[in-house]
Amino acid sequence: MWRNRNFLILMFGLAVSSTGLWVGIIGNLEFLQKNVESSFLQALIILAGFLVGIFLAPMAGRIIDRSNKRKILIYAGFARCAAIFFMYLAIAYNNVWWMVVYTLVIGISGTFSQPAMQTMLPLIVKKEELLDANGVNMNIFTASRIVGTALGGVMLVGMSLFAVYTVTLISYVILLISTFFLNVEEKPKETDKSGRKENFFRTLGELYPIVKKQPKVVYGIFLLIPAYLFLAGFNLMVIEISDLQDNPGIKGILYTTEGVCVFIGTFLSKKFFRDNPKLSYMFAITFIIATAHTSLYLADHPVMSILSFGLFGLAAGTLFPVVTTIFQTEVPSDYHGRFFSIKGMVDNIIFQALMLLTGLFLDTIGFFNMVIGFGITSFIIASVILLQYMAKGNRNKRGPVAVTK
Repeated sequence: MWRNRNFLILMFGLAVSSTGLWVGIIGNLEFLQKNVESSFLQALIILAGFLVGIFLAPMAGRIIDRSNKRKILIYAGFARCAAIFFMYLAIAYNNVWWMVVYTLVIGISGTFSQPAMQTMLPLIVKKEELLDANGVNMNIFTASRIVGTALGGVMLVGMSLFAVYTVTLISYVILLISTFFLNVEEKPKETDKSGRKENFFRTLGELYPIVKKQPKVVYGIFLLIPAYLFLAGFNLMVIEISDLQDNPGIKGILYTTEGVCVFIGTFLSKKFFRDNPKLSYMFAITFIIATAHTSLYLADHPVMSILSFGLFGLAAGTLFPVVTTIFQTEVPSDYHGRFFSIKGMVDNIIFQALMLLTGLFLDTIGFFNMVIGFGITSFIIASVILLQYMAKGNRNKRGPVAVTK
């Protein structure tokens, strides 16, 4: 895998662009804190980019399945670079609406680039190396988040927001250039001459019978929900914890702690789940995530907040590479683009709802009641899925019941 030229180019581009992405996210948070007081409105603006993904995902999935993935990544790269100039306008005119345009363009780019990269990985690495590749992918993104947030924080101390987003632009340009060096052989796909428009229900109708036959995929989808409950409000919770402790420095500590624990989690995923990613272990990891969320009730104590984020990072670092590998291996490759696009669309809807809910709860019931409510919800979701899984297992063991007269 480490001698695979395409894989190294893809990971290099991901490392550089992800670092720039997180530098930009720190800039986003700084811009919002200066211009928007309400946590709920901050969440609305952050989520603006996801809205476009909801409408484009079905079309994006079909295009990705039937087009050259490298070209899609190149076009998405151009859009990502162009988006930075809208953020320059937002800063120059101190106008939040230009930031909304920026997030929309970034959202369009992500709607195509993220599923395209996930479908490209199985094309450039061997099947037995997929778990390692997904682990490396997640580790690079996590390392970039640590470096990017630290770099963004340092830059904000003595530099302007223009400089922060210039670093982000440079990283996107490097990613775009590196994409031109990819050389991936793809089998030509048949074009759809039916003339039917792409939409969510048509694509879902095509995917449903495929996914239904793969129980690991179905359970994997639902097991991600408790992790999404935590991730959707990640940035807003970090801001709130910083205010609770009256300590701006805790932001970087929480990001770093969670990131280091993600590294450990991905190592554990490769060690214990390489050959057989058992769902029973996945349930245990989901309960750990619920525990991490609930323990944030003590987040006004620095040590407890660090432990909570560390526990979540450990569990998430184990869960996500394994579940992604299940999706890539269990779903037929001809449906990868549509599957990952629809999954990304559903993820966006979930993230929108949960982030808006997080912002609303922070403004109304407060941080402590919110984390207890979300934590209990995670426990309930994991328990219901586990009981259903156990009941199905018991039915399979009993087999068909003989009918006697």
